Amino acid sequence: MPDNKRQHYVPKFLLRQFSCDVNKKQINIINIGRRKIIQNASLGEQCYRDYFYGKTTEIEKSLASLEGVFSKVVKDILSTGAYDHRQEFHMTLMISLQKNRTLRAEEELNAMVDKLVKLAMHGKISEEILRGVRINFEKAITHQIGRALTLSPMLLDLKQFIIENRTSIPFVLSDNPVIVTNLFGRTRFRGRALDGMSKSGLQMLMPLSPKYAILLHDGNVYTTQADDNIIKVSREKIIDNINELQWVNAYKNVYFSPEFGNQKISQLLEIERKSGDLISFERLQSLDGGRSYRLNDKDEYAPPDEGVKSELVRVSSKMLSKDIRIDAVKVRSNPLFYDDNSMGSPKRDPIWCQIVEDFSDAMLSGSCKFNDIWSFFESHYLSSRIGPWHGRVFRRSGK
Repeated sequence: MPDNKRQHYVPKFLLRQFSCDVNKKQINIINIGRRKIIQNASLGEQCYRDYFYGKTTEIEKSLASLEGVFSKVVKDILSTGAYDHRQEFHMTLMISLQKNRTLRAEEELNAMVDKLVKLAMHGKISEEILRGVRINFEKAITHQIGRALTLSPMLLDLKQFIIENRTSIPFVLSDNPVIVTNLFGRTRFRGRALDGMSKSGLQMLMPLSPKYAILLHDGNVYTTQADDNIIKVSREKIIDNINELQWVNAYKNVYFSPEFGNQKISQLLEIERKSGDLISFERLQSLDGGRSYRLNDKDEYAPPDEGVKSELVRVSSKMLSKDIRIDAVKVRSNPLFYDDNSMGSPKRDPIWCQIVEDFSDAMLSGSCKFNDIWSFFESHYLSSRIGPWHGRVFRRSGK
């Protein structure tokens, strides 16, 4: 087999934590489509596709290099049960990349591209033809990874915690392992898209082993009871909730350690997973020159209503039906957020968003490299207006 042909979208160092043999070469699987339990499957055969990142293998080799760093960070956490704050940047990058490098992430992006292009083609190509084709982004996953890398600093303001599972129920891991929810947004801003990296109330969680998981969330709206950023969970209901989120967030498979018993497997199999589109597609029309917009129920093939002056289109990943709920995490009585009543709100720190977007544009245009990240931020004309959290992150990064 050619070097780097088999390209994994969930790294093997993470899958090995859920292996079922001492050599860490086998793993137990729940295949969702077939509702089938597969014992002692080959771990190396999981979560990969040949040349997933391209036949030049440049991206695969770069990711492999980063995975070496991420693996060491995770190994230190698992061996000590503690969290080194100096690794916040690496954990942020790991979560951002993992969220955007899976088969499901690729499918979601292609679903968005398909709907947007078909809407743009209305009146130019017949509806019959458009309905008969599927429009894909040729290099969807490389685009996803590039954006995940350049925009990953958007998550640096989130507080990071290790969840220590003190129950007898182990965490499970899926082939789409980063859970994204927004408990604050769901209760406070119904009807808005809340899955963006810059949104107030963002929660992100990924299991690292059957005993530990990493949690990132918005410290401006959540307060957390934790011992040096370690959240100790002793209630089985919380672990069940996190495992359920892994189940409904999965693409095709869920992986589990030998300690995850038959009763818990049956419990997962009974949980309903939503079918249909992976994304949310909404059209909003204006009759007053763009001063206000009203949601309609039109799909990408329908013409605008007569008299409509303009439309807005909103596409996003579908939010999970439930949120990450942990006893130690509460919504603040006086949360801090920025809201200008636009679809992009509420945001945690709009100044920081602008700086990161400028950095992303500079990287994509080739005018700076990722290693220039800290000097770019410190020299940006808006740097003095970043929220107070940035001093903590910069200091812990040695900057």
